Amino acid sequence: MRQLRTISTTFAITATAVLTLPACGTDTAQSPHGQGDQIVIVATATAHEPRPSLTPRGTELLESVAQSRNITDGRSGRSSVAVVASADGEVHETITLTPRRANGAIEHGLQRDALIERNLERVSSAVHAIGARKPVDLLEGTGDAVRGRAPGHLMLITSGLSTNGGFDLRQVGWEADPAAIAEQLRSRGLLPDLTGWRVLFTGIGETAGTQPPLTIPSRERLNAYWTAMCKAAGAASCDMDESRTDHTAPNSEVAVPIVPVPGITSVTGPEGTERTTLLNDVLGFAGDSAELSQPARELLREYAARIAAKLASQPNAVVTVLGYTADPPDSTEWGRAELSSRRARVVAEALRDGGVRHRIDHSGGGSAPGMTAMATGTFDEAIAGQMRRVEITC
Repeated sequence: MRQLRTISTTFAITATAVLTLPACGTDTAQSPHGQGDQIVIVATATAHEPRPSLTPRGTELLESVAQSRNITDGRSGRSSVAVVASADGEVHETITLTPRRANGAIEHGLQRDALIERNLERVSSAVHAIGARKPVDLLEGTGDAVRGRAPGHLMLITSGLSTNGGFDLRQVGWEADPAAIAEQLRSRGLLPDLTGWRVLFTGIGETAGTQPPLTIPSRERLNAYWTAMCKAAGAASCDMDESRTDHTAPNSEVAVPIVPVPGITSVTGPEGTERTTLLNDVLGFAGDSAELSQPARELLREYAARIAAKLASQPNAVVTVLGYTADPPDSTEWGRAELSSRRARVVAEALRDGGVRHRIDHSGGGSAPGMTAMATGTFDEAIAGQMRRVEITC
């Protein structure tokens, strides 16, 4: 069928109450049929991640459930269904996937693909409309969504940057042992029961709003955290969807704490202008070189998608890239200015390659203003590391 286009180790764990299905959520479009195969889709949809959407892999999984033969004819026949839920418990919608005619008979003829595509469009629209209305606890929300259901497919659309409930990444940090974290949560009863569920994570590490983008090592550790928690929760399988997500602006405006990312800081001004500072630990420039590391190029490609989404409705907006260097004793003012300018230029080029179509102004500022790495007559590499940076403003 045609594929839809839009489709640490020190840490703190906060105990949560026994999970119960929220009474405040809505449950619309209930299937009139008995349940066949099912897929449960849970989205966090906070203000720090792109609006939830179905990736090509997610759409393929959804279609496979829609094509299931674990169904029966008749108005009360068994159907495959998709359950769409928000992790904050405010949305809970069941959508029939099995293609049926008006009389309840299963469609096996020429209209089958069109009916399935229509049903998938309904799921896509329901997912895309989710926006968190209160602080989100993904572990709790997942438990609520699957409780009382026979195991099936579970799709979690989330950045994974949890700051609420049992798993607070701000406290865990980026150096903890994933297996130890998962075991701590399991022993305290803070993991959902995913026995038998086949789990697909989509959007892990994708950021928006004022949350700084993640480096490749941070993404890898985040994947490891959630994979370990998924396995400890008893899931039959735990897979990561590596598809790039649609970087549409978030639906939610509920304030979300920022998770610090090593080497990256973002500051938002009063008019919404965002300045992101990338240290050289992230960019990977060597010595006097202006050659970006491959991980840095991947990071900038992801960040470019964020910029493009943010500025989509601002055709006259300008992105500025400003480079700075340290001041080693053998350097000259001219040389520092020239090196910082070259580094700013290659960052600007990487943003263009990543899809930024707005004007990008780039320049070099030489040594970082108000700073020197020459302390008590010696060159301090720790200070120099803070001076070597590129600032992107949009």
